[in-house]
Amino acid sequence: MDNYLIVSDIDGTLAVDHKHVTPRVRRVLNELMTAGNDFYVASGRMYNLAEQMAAEVGPQAKVIASNGAVYEVAGRRVHHLLGEAALTAAERATAAEALNAVFFSDSHVYYTRTPPAALEAALAMFVTDDAPIEVEKLFDEAGLLKKADAITNGLVLSMNDAGALQRTHDALTASALLHVSASDPTNIELIPHNVDKAHAVAELQAATGIPASRTIAFGDGLNDMGMLAQAGISVAMGNAVPEVKRAARYETLANTEDGVAVFLENWFA
Repeated sequence: MDNYLIVSDIDGTLAVDHKHVTPRVRRVLNELMTAGNDFYVASGRMYNLAEQMAAEVGPQAKVIASNGAVYEVAGRRVHHLLGEAALTAAERATAAEALNAVFFSDSHVYYTRTPPAALEAALAMFVTDDAPIEVEKLFDEAGLLKKADAITNGLVLSMNDAGALQRTHDALTASALLHVSASDPTNIELIPHNVDKAHAVAELQAATGIPASRTIAFGDGLNDMGMLAQAGISVAMGNAVPEVKRAARYETLANTEDGVAVFLENWFA
């Protein structure tokens, strides 16, 4: 049997509570990996947090993290960095709208303005006891730029100012210095230019020789759209937003109903 590349978003897709995978999903994925297929979690999370979810699946699961800016292939870790120009643009655009941005390396969270409690709570939701994460306050833009050789992506969150988010989104998109996405109406995801989950999947297809026709991708949110388009077998979760359901070739059950496992059991039956 020809091997497949199987890629799954985490939150709302693979995981049921941001931290755990059901026994049925775990069993099916490990059976497929043992049979020679490649499985990747694909997440906007920083590498260390995404790695914890891969470990939750099993020792053979691999990682696409930071919305495609970091991924594993052939025993090495590939990084795409935001870069100094993009960091400067993001820091200034968010400051102009009194928004808070946080930036991520594989293992660190950086910020220059203390995040609101809602953002801290949102980040804490993904942290497990086993995830080695360091949080570091930098005092100004110059301090942030000193971390440019490690920062892969960032996040802007506002629970109650959609206008400020949209203006920031538009300004950063117009700068053409980075890729701007969103997994939820309350955030902006800051990603290196020309990088997203789809870009990572395409690089993995090229590296492994597995074509799109044998690539299965699962997703539920807007930031999964490109990844789904890159896969010949695109699957929307039952709980996916309408845009994702319209874009995907197939639909499965919700993440709380073992949707990933149900589809794979039927596909490989």
